[in-house]
Amino acid sequence: MEEKDNKYSIPIPIAIVIAGVVVAGAVIYSGWSAGGAVPRSENSSFGNNLSPTAENIRPVDENDHIFGNKNALVSIVEYSDFECAFCKRFHPTLTRIIEEYPNEIKWVYRHFPLTSIHSHAFLAGMASECAAQLGGNDIFWQFTEELFDNQSRLGTDLYKELASTLGLPQVAFSECLESERHRDKVQADLRNAIDSGGRGTPFTIVINKDGEVFPFSGALPYEQVKTIIEKALASQ
Repeated sequence: MEEKDNKYSIPIPIAIVIAGVVVAGAVIYSGWSAGGAVPRSENSSFGNNLSPTAENIRPVDENDHIFGNKNALVSIVEYSDFECAFCKRFHPTLTRIIEEYPNEIKWVYRHFPLTSIHSHAFLAGMASECAAQLGGNDIFWQFTEELFDNQSRLGTDLYKELASTLGLPQVAFSECLESERHRDKVQADLRNAIDSGGRGTPFTIVINKDGEVFPFSGALPYEQVKTIIEKALASQ
């Protein structure tokens, strides 16, 4: 069939280029990336320096979930999402870091559920807070491990199953989960992640004893994370 001539038509090669620019612009504008694929700054000395506002991070306190030495002078504050595949990949990396630096480093877990792409993430975060409320800090970290290990099964049934396995009171856990008691806490973590420059998960900020911040995004390899840690320790 002969195509009808249209004086407003755009040649196909030009149209492809324009479409590519529009898509690229949309990605840059949105800033969100489940894998932390944020442009690297050429001025960075630590991590990938994606966050010029990392100093907005909320100070670590007794309400945080801490793994490792609570008195350690260097903190790794991770903003994470239980449904994020990159977060699952990154979890063993930070576990290894704590094993290697048992006295010097503490790991702080905070919530950063990307609800636009992860429909289970927010409820999973609230479930972990219910586990912490009823079982304490150690149970929180065990619950966290199980959530990542069973990432494909995220949902209310899994949360209740894990609560039972970990010895938490079933009625109290169910009531906590159904009441959304910890919605504000998860939401506060999410807001602080964004205010601190987070645009994807995992988003991590290393803080030394002087309060200097070393932000990075994505599931960086162990050796790269170790380099950041060493620099933070050396800057004390």
